[in-house]
Amino acid sequence: MEVFALIGFAIIIGVFVGLVMGIVAFNQVRALAVDVDNLRKQVAALSGTLLSSATVTSVRFGDAEPASQLSSARSAPAEPVIDKLDLDLDDSAPYQPAAITPNEDAAAQIVADERARHTTDADTHPSQTAVETSAFWEQLQAQWMVWLGGACVGLAGIFLAKYSIEQGLLGPTARIVSGVLTGLGLHVAALWLRAKQGDHPSFAALAGGGSITLFAAFLAALHFYQMFSPMTVFVCLAVVALLTLWMALLHGPVLAAIGMIGAYSVPLLVSTGSGNIVAAMVYALVISASVLWLLRYVYRPWLWWGLMAGGLLWWAISLTGHQADGLRGWYLAIFAYGLIAVVPSNWLLMFKVTGALWPFESNLEKAKDTSLLPVSLLLVLAANTVSLWQFGWQGQWLNWSVLPALLLWTCSFQGRLSVLPWLAFLGQWLAIFSTQLHERQGQLGVDSLSLENQPALLLYSLMTVGLYGFFALRNIKESSAPNWWASLLTMVPVLSLLLCYCLATSYTSDWRWALLAVSMGAIYIWLGAVSSAKAWHKALQVWLLLAGHFAYSLAAAWVLDEASLTLAMAVQVISIGWIIKRFEVPELGWLLKAVVVLVVVRLTLNPWLADYSYETHWSLWTYGGATLCCVLGTHFLRVYPALARWTEAAALHLFVLTVWSEARYWLHDGNAFSQRFEFVEAVLNSLLFSALALVYHYKAKISVNLAAWYQFYGRLQLGFALLNYLVIVLAILASNSWAWASVSSRPIINLALLALGGPIVMAVLVARFYEPAFKKTALWVAAFAAFFFITFEIRHLWQGSLSLGHAVKAGEMYTYSVVWLVCAVVALLAGSWRFGKSVYRAGMALLAVVIVKIFLVDLADLEGLWRVASFMGLGLALLGVAFLHQKIQQAAR
Repeated sequence: MEVFALIGFAIIIGVFVGLVMGIVAFNQVRALAVDVDNLRKQVAALSGTLLSSATVTSVRFGDAEPASQLSSARSAPAEPVIDKLDLDLDDSAPYQPAAITPNEDAAAQIVADERARHTTDADTHPSQTAVETSAFWEQLQAQWMVWLGGACVGLAGIFLAKYSIEQGLLGPTARIVSGVLTGLGLHVAALWLRAKQGDHPSFAALAGGGSITLFAAFLAALHFYQMFSPMTVFVCLAVVALLTLWMALLHGPVLAAIGMIGAYSVPLLVSTGSGNIVAAMVYALVISASVLWLLRYVYRPWLWWGLMAGGLLWWAISLTGHQADGLRGWYLAIFAYGLIAVVPSNWLLMFKVTGALWPFESNLEKAKDTSLLPVSLLLVLAANTVSLWQFGWQGQWLNWSVLPALLLWTCSFQGRLSVLPWLAFLGQWLAIFSTQLHERQGQLGVDSLSLENQPALLLYSLMTVGLYGFFALRNIKESSAPNWWASLLTMVPVLSLLLCYCLATSYTSDWRWALLAVSMGAIYIWLGAVSSAKAWHKALQVWLLLAGHFAYSLAAAWVLDEASLTLAMAVQVISIGWIIKRFEVPELGWLLKAVVVLVVVRLTLNPWLADYSYETHWSLWTYGGATLCCVLGTHFLRVYPALARWTEAAALHLFVLTVWSEARYWLHDGNAFSQRFEFVEAVLNSLLFSALALVYHYKAKISVNLAAWYQFYGRLQLGFALLNYLVIVLAILASNSWAWASVSSRPIINLALLALGGPIVMAVLVARFYEPAFKKTALWVAAFAAFFFITFEIRHLWQGSLSLGHAVKAGEMYTYSVVWLVCAVVALLAGSWRFGKSVYRAGMALLAVVIVKIFLVDLADLEGLWRVASFMGLGLALLGVAFLHQKIQQAAR
């Protein structure tokens, strides 16, 4: 029985091989048919072009031929002309005419011009994304049968094994052996066909089907029959995966993708039950090395990203347990070494690679180890930072520092990557700092480390400073990016000191921390003076002074209770501005902008990020001090208007925040972040939010990269201002005591003047200085706010309150009529004279309201002379308006 089954199996294999060969023949015939059809279309199009351009040729070159000759030219066949032209009919190459005799100049010139015009029109503005998408779809259309065929072959092998199991055709051993032989047979068939027919994607797909069949066979041997131990099957699958990757050198990247996916999946498919994640990570490094070696010969970007996905997959899996603790940094460092070294054979990482600084001035070529390497290393750095954040830093300095050390060494020879060491340090700094961040009563705070861990942090920071300082000092003269190495050399010690102060405050007193910062700043300033006298590199001079100023600022923040870390950062705006002016280094503008953004964001989000003591007037020092720093920075940067506008806009923003914080500070007895929302709060918000909208509109006008964001944020602030104003209006109309009880009975000079009059001013400012699209709406809001303000000022003058709960007095009713009538008359005349139909129509609408009120309300409620005065005033006003309107119209004519 098994003999017949084997014969049947051989027949099935023959059918599959015949199917593949049929697919190959079909693809070849189909390709030839497409080529013939394209040739026919191009010849026909070219013939039509020549025939239709005969008249244009005579006019263009000044030939004065009779109409009869033109007619004969139109009817003459184009074949002889085409025969004389050596046309390239391959769509993949641009049109290049061969040598043309003088008699053929006119026709050939027209053909060349027409072809060049179409080519230029098609290629002028295509984006790189569109080109890549087009190429992908062309590849899909051309090779879909190949890919589908290979997948079908692989599935067929799986289904054959499943069928033999279900039907009981073969014994377990025969089933596994037949599956293995099928897979090997498909590989042999692919090699034989390639040797006979040459290279073709169909053969790679056939080999891919063989690898899938081998995977299925060995997995069946483990999961269905337990014929081998998990370790044996693991080794077999790893061999199949490596064999597939090796065969990809012959068959191309399609087989490489199959081998890579299978190789990285082996530990997941075959579980030994030991949970040995370290062994799986070592295996992943071996597979990564194999893929990298393959990339030396078969390079594809998607193959590179597959390598990244597979290598980082096993790092992510290691996060689920603690078996790999102490080894993740080594794993990521070895993986990063492979990315840098294997493809270009840069085994000692000493190849000098020039290029612009990534990513600020990146012009990396789209080649093997260039354009993809920086982003890939950045991903590995991010993985290292996440690992440190999740599993802690205590006792693992070497584990987390081996990757930064590798990058520091590499950047010694590749200056284009010099930003990566900075990112490595900042990632480490933030990971350690964030472990001590905790939320308390809706605000973020920092907790000190335990007493036993504080000395360990000092030692950890000292070793980090030594590592970065050694490489920075070594590379500052030889590297092509001296600014980055100078900044690393000088700022890492200061930032490490800041980290230790934040997390180890109980280690010693504040004044000792401040003394250490002052000493560090003094050393930096002294070295800056020495560097200037001895003409050291300008980058080192600049960064020594910057670091010294920052150290002094930290010392002041730690000693003075009224100061803060935010104010220490704001002082750097002055320092950077002075240094930019002193050393003429406007290229440090990015640092200035970064500090400005940091200070502005920090103070804007202050209610959620800080907790201050009510015993000190912190709002004046923090907000006011930061505003003053930006003003002084603007003073130093007058010679660089683009940078000065940044600090000026920041000063405006911070000034608004200063007014807001000071108002709330005094309103709530020092608690500027009180969660109570009172009528005064709504008044302040409506004014401050609209002021912020104007500030951000100004920022949008001077910004290049953030203009759209500033514009959006300005509109958001404007919406908040309008919302607060609507809250005020609705509360007053509803006679809510929350609103009217906050307004004193004193006439005019009270909170209503600010609450109802302030929005008028802000609406006019928005109409004048904000986006033109909002001008008309802002003017309507101003008109409504003015009417509302006048009406309730009358109410307050007669009643001493804004509440609508009191009965309206006769004099009050008459005052409404008179004042509204005056407003209507002013609007009518202003619209007729200068401001146009909109104002005129608004005046007419208000006049209609007055007329209705007088006839329906005043007629019923007013008596005696009040009623007489009301109607008399209306009549005289109507007559006067009619007379003045006629005069204005006559003057206009």
